[in-house]
Amino acid sequence: MLLLACDTSDSTCCAGIYRDGEELAYELSMEKKTHSETFMPLVARVFEKSNVGFGEIDRIAITVGPGSFTGIRIGMSAVLGMAAASERKIETVPVSSTLALAYSVENVSYDRTSTCYIPCFDARNMRVFAQATDADTYETLMEEDAYNASDIAKKIGSDLQNRYNNFIVVGSGADAMSQAIEENCPFINVQYAKGAVILPRGIAKAAERSKAVPPEELKARYCAVSRAERYHTGDELK
Repeated sequence: MLLLACDTSDSTCCAGIYRDGEELAYELSMEKKTHSETFMPLVARVFEKSNVGFGEIDRIAITVGPGSFTGIRIGMSAVLGMAAASERKIETVPVSSTLALAYSVENVSYDRTSTCYIPCFDARNMRVFAQATDADTYETLMEEDAYNASDIAKKIGSDLQNRYNNFIVVGSGADAMSQAIEENCPFINVQYAKGAVILPRGIAKAAERSKAVPPEELKARYCAVSRAERYHTGDELK
């Protein structure tokens, strides 16, 4: 099976092609241009590097959020366009952005069985899009959602630190989490990797745990509170 793995959900974008789990080619873009400018040319280059034709692809895995609302829409629209343009039936696989980020991590510091990942994206005003996962089994320990960083830190201090000796916080939400952890559970053993990003291999791995759907059933997962609730609390989560 040939899989095209794609991400546009944060400040970076990437794509990779995998044959039965084997990586044929991938590319990651750190450019400051919008994903609408960079993503499709990047995908074209990945196809060229892999010597695979678009007509050979069986599935497209795409991160559906949470993350940048605009980025998510760009990626999903591109995937729907590619699926519609294909002469063969292509399945799409919706992938959690935070789970893809967790699968993109290379843990070289700690024993995986005693480590918890906190993959998170900055959502402004000390909020993050995040979840907590076991670094060995990728069991969900805290469901993916939009959180106040302090709520995750309190969860770590009251519950997760009884099960895990080490924590690795990855992604653009690391600054907010660092401040929240310092205020709520400063004595845990934690490392921060603010520069960690979603990689195609992480998407491909996360896709193995997701159900393929017809393109018309692909849906975004923004994990955002309603505008009315934002105004009620005085917070802005965009």
